Amino acid sequence: MANPSESVQDQLISATSAFFQALATNACSLSLLTYFSTTHLVIIQHAPASCPHPQTSRLSGLNAVRSYFDLLATNWARSKMLIRTKPCADAKAYRVVIGASVTWMWRRSGHQWDEDFTCTLEFDENYKISSFIVRTDSAPETCVMRAVDSEQHSR
Repeated sequence: MANPSESVQDQLISATSAFFQALATNACSLSLLTYFSTTHLVIIQHAPASCPHPQTSRLSGLNAVRSYFDLLATNWARSKMLIRTKPCADAKAYRVVIGASVTWMWRRSGHQWDEDFTCTLEFDENYKISSFIVRTDSAPETCVMRAVDSEQHSR
């Protein structure tokens, strides 16, 4: 018989992999919402690692999650999403930490850049995401939430 904590770890990693696969294939916001908890208040945050108060960018609720993914889809195209680190699952906390990178492209100008980030996902008892925290590890200006399009910026 399998160790219950190993089973939880496997399920956490499987849920994380499925979510990142959906991100990598640019699934629509409604599809991405299916990975999030409907039984817990969902937390979402995306800020540079150097941000002194990242919690100020923290939003909560499924509407915030949908708005976040809608904002991304409206302004940027996501490509080349790569996992940089092996997922580290904590079965007791229902948490997975994973490092990844993505290439962003402004839809308007076509300018591209890479963002390296660490994502901390916390899950509910149904293996749905209850907390989605993205910390940009590359330079702060590579954080998509801080992005400035050089073409528009120069106008």
